[in-house]
Amino acid sequence: MNVYRRIHGPYMPQGTPDLTNAVTPVYAPGELGCCFADQNTGDERLRVLVDSGATSSTPVGAVAAGQLAFWKSQPNNLVTNDKRFCDVGASGAINRVAGIFTVAASAAPGVNGTDGQPAQYMVDLLIRSGSGNTYNVAAASALAGAQATADTTANVSRAVYTTGVNTAPVSQVLGVFTAGVTANKAPMQVNIGFAE
Repeated sequence: MNVYRRIHGPYMPQGTPDLTNAVTPVYAPGELGCCFADQNTGDERLRVLVDSGATSSTPVGAVAAGQLAFWKSQPNNLVTNDKRFCDVGASGAINRVAGIFTVAASAAPGVNGTDGQPAQYMVDLLIRSGSGNTYNVAAASALAGAQATADTTANVSRAVYTTGVNTAPVSQVLGVFTAGVTANKAPMQVNIGFAE
């Protein structure tokens, strides 16, 4: 797990972290890479930029709500939904999950922002669900009570359950499933990162 700096009173361009999808340049750039608690739900969120390649025609496809976000460059607060572009490579990506997308991030390939730099979108990833809250996460398999880890299958951005509920996972734990898969998603109590 990572420890993230905490911000209080983050700027909410769309009014709620579930909908944050703001184009750069961002209003409050000092908030990037920091986490905050959603005052309405108690959930912990992480504010990051989405790699422009993750919003175009990659094998994984455009970012969708419920997909896993992998670190492309943690020092630059940049994430992707495509494991191939993870900062440690596709095979190591299962241990570099930054959070869960709660919104389908917009695309702006080849477009520059008002600062002349390539436009990117800021989103608020879910890193820990509040007391008792569950979120529908893209999943290939799920079992109530089982720990969730990143799916190792190529060209996907989803979770799977650890085989055998009592078996220790061999990669980063994302949370605990509370039910099985329905329409390619499963409810999960998320616990990916924490704040200082």
